[in-house]
Amino acid sequence: MDALSQDPDLSIAQKAIKNFKNATAMKEQAGVVFKEQKFQEAIDMFDKCLAFDHLNLAFNSIINLNKSIALGKLGKNDESLKCLNISLQMNPEYAKALVKRAEINSNLKYYDEAVRDLSKAKEIDPTGNNVD
Repeated sequence: MDALSQDPDLSIAQKAIKNFKNATAMKEQAGVVFKEQKFQEAIDMFDKCLAFDHLNLAFNSIINLNKSIALGKLGKNDESLKCLNISLQMNPEYAKALVKRAEINSNLKYYDEAVRDLSKAKEIDPTGNNVD
């Protein structure tokens, strides 16, 4: 609401809303493509989602997690790990990303890091409800 009051013609707010809607639609399309196992195409779409709004850290953290999962499906564990690190820089309390990073670290035989990530995820979400 503060942004709206500082932008009388609403152009900045309208652009932000449009970008968010476009990014959300692209994310949903990428999810459909991912389910069709077109992982590289999904990765490209996730990259487009990230380009809409660099400041939306919560949304971009989710997109980086999704991108990392697609990269993992292609066996690109090093790239997947980079995306997970970015995701967790944006949202250090993202239990789901910590669990995924533990899986990728385990694939890369970084067992100490995997255990650390799983422990932190358990601290954040003791029930494990948000790490499916």
